[in-house]
This record gives sequence, structure tokens and C-alpha cells, in this order.
Amino acid sequence: MHIGIDLAWGANGRTGLAAVDDDGRLLDSASVRTDAEIAGWLDAHGPAVVVAVDAPLVVPNATGRREAERLIGLVYARYDAGAHPTNRSRPWMDPPRGMQLAESRGWSVDPDHTGTEQRPVCLEVYPHPGMVGLFGLGRVVPYKKGSFADRRAGFERLVGLIETLPALDLPRSAAWASVRERLAAATRLVDLDRLEDEVDAVFCAHLAWRWARRDGSLVVYGDLRQGYVVAPPPPEQPPTPRGAPGGAVAAAPIEERPPVGVGPWRGEWPEGEQWDPELLRQGDSRNVVDAYRYWRMEAIVADLDARRHPFSVAIENWQHDLNIGSIVRTANAFAAATVHIVGRRRWNKRGAMVTDRYQHVLHHDDVAGLLQWARGRGLPVVAVDNVPASVPITAYDLPERCVLLFGQEGPGLSAEALAGADAVVEIPQYGSTRSINASAAAAIVMHEWVRRWAR
Repeated sequence: MHIGIDLAWGANGRTGLAAVDDDGRLLDSASVRTDAEIAGWLDAHGPAVVVAVDAPLVVPNATGRREAERLIGLVYARYDAGAHPTNRSRPWMDPPRGMQLAESRGWSVDPDHTGTEQRPVCLEVYPHPGMVGLFGLGRVVPYKKGSFADRRAGFERLVGLIETLPALDLPRSAAWASVRERLAAATRLVDLDRLEDEVDAVFCAHLAWRWARRDGSLVVYGDLRQGYVVAPPPPEQPPTPRGAPGGAVAAAPIEERPPVGVGPWRGEWPEGEQWDPELLRQGDSRNVVDAYRYWRMEAIVADLDARRHPFSVAIENWQHDLNIGSIVRTANAFAAATVHIVGRRRWNKRGAMVTDRYQHVLHHDDVAGLLQWARGRGLPVVAVDNVPASVPITAYDLPERCVLLFGQEGPGLSAEALAGADAVVEIPQYGSTRSINASAAAAIVMHEWVRRWAR
């Protein structure tokens, strides 16, 4: 038997579980919450030989990202299937919940270990690259985010793709029939949320079965020492251009598409510690300026650190605002010294387009923590909101060293933030709308700082 687990990173989230037999047929699936429920389900469906877990296992790094995430990004980021950076600076990663589970069950996490019923092997997997690789997608299926209608359509497409995997034998699976029934009856986003982890777990169980077969359809990105992710080899299909319908590969031939990044280095390789041998060998499709092509991420960060501007950006995050990622990306473009997330630790990184990896992003539980950080460095806090008594930024003497504080879409800045700021400025507007998009406002203010102070 082989097990798939879509493990919640924290103790309060939902965890998906699925089991397949030695022939790959789906036996059962479920969605649970507590550690006790996970243990009870595993006890009832063991012993396993291979366990595939969608959650970090080996996380040795205190900050930054793991080598495995860099490697996955090189191959799969252009399909929107790159991995988010993982490190132990996050409380739920020190230690990782996945490693705790593996140790409690006596599972080896060494991908070189051949799993047995006496000593199963537990592997870290990531469904998105798996789906891109196994289904030949040009971009990941959008079933995790968006409106109910969009997510419902994404789910329908995803379950249809999973049903093309003959080994699962889904037409004969009572567990899958239940998934289908619940999808058909779904009327709210929460109904889809409850299905998401279970469907992902079914796919993870299939990956576990494929690993047991050792058929070459899965490879290891990274290693046991630095952390790894198991996923399919690099895809041969090109990514779907943005705006093309669905995740299928667009019909236009490769030569008609504009190139993304640069290909392998031609000629003798340059010398210097900043160069990344893998990028020189495979090409560089990252979202970086040409001056940083083929550079290691750490070298880019070090070079940016030598010339960052002396302003910082802070964003309140009480409602998981989707604008935060875009603001982080703009802060990177204007070389802000630091970015501060105030409130909820987790934030939507999609709009950041991985630029947060090159930026120093700090977290504060509340506004008081941000203000303490700024006061300790002699930095005035300039709040941006169109409230009574705010000063037009065009008339304000914007300091060179400062923290620019932005609120959320809709409610704007909290009362605590407005009260604690050294100044409150607004962007002059001339139309009928009361406000402009939060990320657009942040871009305008940052550019105003650059216009006055950048050299």
C-alpha cells in the first residue's frame, strides 16, 4: 500500500489523506484536521511502503529558500508551478510538521531508501509540478484561487485529468464517487476548500505509487542534506502564453513565441562567484534584469544590498489582501531597503512574482511592533491614506530615510497606524472615485520618493 498526504502546515488546517494498493488502485480518501485523526486514519490503512507528503520535510536553512525550491523554480516556474521558499524562520517550520509526522511514524525521509512495510519511505512532493509533468500541461490548472465559478471549472478539469490515470481505477472507487458527488453538490467556496486537500492527497498517493514502481517518471530535485522535492523530469512541452485559455499547450509553434529569458551560455563560461553553473548550463528564465542574468540568487541579493535606497515599505495585512504581492514587487523594482508585513504572517505571494526572494521581508505582529522597529532606527513613519487632515504628497517634504506605510484595499489604514504615524499623506485625485487601488497607490508614492531622492 502507498499513501498520499496533503498535510496542513499548521495544526488547525485541513489535511487530505489517500491510499492506493500495490497496483495503484484508489482504496480510500478523507479530509481530517487533528493529529489524532491523522494517526487514526493511518493506523487503519497501513502498513504503507511509500508515503508522498505535500509539505516540507527537510528544512535545514534558517532563512532564504532551499536548493530544491530553486531547482524546481528553474524547471517549473514558467508553468506557474514553482515552489514557495521555505525556511525555519517561520514558527510552523521549526521543526516542519511533515518531519514530525515522519519521525512519529518511523518513516525514513531519505529518497535513496527503498521503502518496505517494516521501514516505509516518506517523500516530499509538490502536486503542481507533478500535474504539469504527468498531464503535459502548459500551465497549472487554476483550482485553488479565484471566484466560485472559476474554481469550480478548475476542479472539474482537474478531476477529469486525474481520471485519465488508469492505475487509479477511479470508475470502481467508492471514495472517488464520493468526491464526484460532493463536487457536483458544491455551491460555496468552502465546499471546494473541503475537497481541495482530499483531491490533492489522491494525486500524491498516485505519485507515491509511481515512485514505488521506479519507472523513471519521477526524479529528486535537491538532496537529503539540503532538502528535496520529488517531481517529474523537466517537461518537454512549452508553457502556455498568459491569456491563452486553460492550461493546455497553445497550438503556436515554439519558434513563433517570444523567448522567455536567455538560453544556455554560449562560449567559454565567465569566472566569478556570482555566476550560477546551473543557469549557465540550462539558461535563465527568471524575472530579473539582464545585468543579473545567470547570477546566483545570493549574489543578486548581495549586490542589491550594496545599493538599496534608504526608504522602507510597510503593509498592513489583516484580511489577506491580494495587493500585498504587487506592492512587494514594486518595492523590489524601486530597491526599497526592507518590506514589512504587519498583522497576519501569511500573505498572498502570487503578485510578488518571486521578487520577495530578493527582498528583505520582515514581519510584525502589530503596528506597535513596526513603530518600535522604526523608532529604534530613527526612521519617521509616513502613512498613506486619504483621510481628513492628510497632506497632499506633492506638497509634503518627503524624508530621504523613512518608512512608507500602506493600508489594505477598502478599509485603508487602521486607526492605530494613523495615530502612530509621524505624518499622513494622500495622493491628489481629480476624478469621481474616492480612492485608487492599494498597489497602484503604493507604486505612485514609491516613485515619488525615487523621483526626489534616487541618484
